[in-house]
Amino acid sequence: SWSRIDMIWMSADLLFNTQDTEIETSIWADHNPITVVWKGQRKRSRWTLNNTILKEENFKLKMEKELIFFFKENKKEDTSLQNLWDTMKACTRGVIIDYT
Repeated sequence: SWSRIDMIWMSADLLFNTQDTEIETSIWADHNPITVVWKGQRKRSRWTLNNTILKEENFKLKMEKELIFFFKENKKEDTSLQNLWDTMKACTRGVIIDYT
């Protein structure tokens, strides 16, 4: 005789995020594999620089303007070069993301 006791235990929060669940078949064991398909967004891919904008004159002018402003405001005697460099990279990335 066969009995089916396989279950899926999850919190109510997770339950509302499931799209589909399925208890699959297994001929070799008395426990069956379970498939859960989650709703939601796909994982966003990591940001990468679009190299083609480096040739655009508008982009070059914008970056030059932003970098001049950045160094004017942030290059102080008590700021380490490492901190200035790391901050400049973060600000530059933000400007590039905003531009694209």
